[in-house]
Formats: sequence, C-alpha cells, structure tokens
Amino acid sequence: MVALRPRVFKDLGRKKYVEESLPYAVVGGAWEGSFEKPLGPDEYKTVLSHIVQAGRQLKILFLRVYTQESGGARFAIVQTNPSGTGQTGEVEAYPVVGAVPPYEAGASAVRDYPFLEAAGSEVLRGDLKNPVHVLEGSIDFRILGPTPSPATGAKYGIVWWGVEAGPE
Repeated sequence: MVALRPRVFKDLGRKKYVEESLPYAVVGGAWEGSFEKPLGPDEYKTVLSHIVQAGRQLKILFLRVYTQESGGARFAIVQTNPSGTGQTGEVEAYPVVGAVPPYEAGASAVRDYPFLEAAGSEVLRGDLKNPVHVLEGSIDFRILGPTPSPATGAKYGIVWWGVEAGPE
C-alpha cells in the first residue's frame, strides 16, 4: 500500500510544523489595456484595486507586469489605507494590523515600483514563507506616467494573485 506523506515545514510564527498548502482565501486580479490619452509626467492610472479586510494580511505570491511599449513602463503598488472607518464601501479595511501609515496627499505609501526599461515583462514569484509582498488595507495597482504622446495603442498589463489570512 502506498502511503502519502504531505510536505510539512516549521511555521516560525506559530512555532509548530504545518502542512504545505494554501489554507487561506486565494485572491487575485488581472488587467490588460492601452491608452487613448497619454499620461503626463505626474499622472497615473489606477487599473486594479483590492481591499484586505480588517485584521487580515495579503501575501502576494505572484506578480507579473508587462508592456508592448518600446520605451518600457513604470508601475506602482500603493497602500491607500483609509484614515477613518466607512471609506472603503462594504468591505472595511480599517484599522490595519501593522503600522503602515494611512495614505494622504504627499505621504509615501508606495510599497513597490516595478519598472520595465523596454517592451517585455517581469515576473516575481514567492511562496508562503517568502512572499513577494505582505500588504494590508486598501491596495491600488497603478501605471505611472509619462506614457508616449501621442498614444501608441501598446498594451500594458498587470496580473497578481496571493492569499489572505490573519497575521502570523
């Protein structure tokens, strides 16, 4: 008879051995598009948003940004944590578990600037022990200007997925 042995690893947060699996809510998003109107030097376009429920954390395990634009593209992952309750609609993201400051005009809440110097893609992969990013609150995925003027119709895209759970 064949015995199945699940892979286990030591969870340093809980100080015990756990099975290697995705026991949390798996979430993600994808966007692909182009611009009819170019973005200026200080402009951006929010193409994806995700709200992490209060008391939970998002571990991004896969992130891909890509463009067909020959001059490349700049992207940003921004935590736009609300400064008060009732600002995120039906799913409340306030308060966050950690000590990330709320997003305010002029305040830096950017968590990453994926950058492509030329046409192509960048793929970042992580796992449960070493995620690409750990985020809380409201998260925006943005494309930053400037983009070529006039607009070329080149495709831009962002794909991500990860897991949500309580902090460990």
